[in-house]
Order: sequence, then C-alpha cells, then structure tokens
Amino acid sequence: MKRKVILLAAAILTLSLAAGCQKQKDESLPRESETTSGIDIKNEEAVSSSDNGSPGLDVKLDENRIIPEQSFLTELGDWGDVRFVSYGPAAGSDFEDVSFYLMKNGKVVFVFPYYGENNKTDQYAGLFDSVEAVAFHDVNGDNLKDVIVIINYITGAGPQGMEPRPKARIFLADKKGFILARDLTDDVNDHIEEKDMSMGHIYDYLKNK
Repeated sequence: MKRKVILLAAAILTLSLAAGCQKQKDESLPRESETTSGIDIKNEEAVSSSDNGSPGLDVKLDENRIIPEQSFLTELGDWGDVRFVSYGPAAGSDFEDVSFYLMKNGKVVFVFPYYGENNKTDQYAGLFDSVEAVAFHDVNGDNLKDVIVIINYITGAGPQGMEPRPKARIFLADKKGFILARDLTDDVNDHIEEKDMSMGHIYDYLKNK
C-alpha cells in the first residue's frame, strides 16, 4: 500500500514537471510565429498596410499599356521611392485618355485623378497621341514635389488637324496624394502657346504668377 502511494506521488510530480516545462516552452515562442487559422499573423499585418500607411489598391495594370519612356522611378515625399507610371489607352478604345499611377513594391498605391469625365477626351482634346514629358517639381512653394505632364493630342480639326498638339496637366501634392489642379492647368494651356509648351516655359509662367 505504501509502495502504491509512493508511485502515485511520483507520477503526479512527473506530470506537474512536464506541464511546467511545456508552459515555459510555449511562453518562449515569439509572437510573430503564432498563427490563426493557418494565417501567419506577421505576414497578415504586412499585407494589410503599405509603407505609407494606406491600404493597397486592387488595381491591375496591363504591362503592354505602360509607356516605359515616360514612366520613372522617383522619390515623392511621404510616399518614398515609387514608380510613376504613364498608362496608355486600351487598343481600339474610343477617346480614352492616358492615365497615371504610382506603384510601390509592384502594387498600385495611387491613381491620379482624370481630367475628362470617365477619362474620355472627346469633350476636351481629341485623340490621345503620346506623353511628351513628365516632371516632378514644386510649383506652389509648399516643399512637396508636384507632377507636371505634357500630353499630345490629335484634334482632327483644321489644316494641321493630324499634327499632335500639346496640353499641360498639373497635379498638386498634398498629404493624401495628388489633386488635379484644374484651374491652374487650364490657365497654363490658355496662356502658353502650343509652340512654346515646354517644362521650362511652364516653370517660368507659374513662377511669375
């Protein structure tokens, strides 16, 4: 009887020690290795927010429509290092305009506002031809890089209707992204002649306003 009591006590002690060791082992695991429903918590947090604190946009770009000579790696304030993408219209589209995006880590993080309704040019400029130039320049003195784009369109009107005609577009930076400076854009297009439309002339005009 005494022997049975001793064996029972030994068994209880062994189980207690085993439980204590298991608890210590569990507490030593780093939190990022914990999982919930098979999803790694660390990875889940990484994809739920981007580096600039905004969720990634569910936008997929067709690589064939990216205009490589007018798409650039650049540094833009709180966005950090990003890729500015000029994105041409789909083949055969009716009056679709060019569009612009910021990409980071292979994902679209910002879509620039359209000028025309539904990104159409029929009430604005004619048919999109090409992006002539892109510049990143602070135009309003707030120490944030703004984006200036010169875009060529074919109007089909007049003797030189098939010749590309340039129009400027200006996006002003703010803390949330970029806004289309429609009034400033129209002002530049109204006061700089097409033959003089260049980044240098745009800078000079805005500086003297």
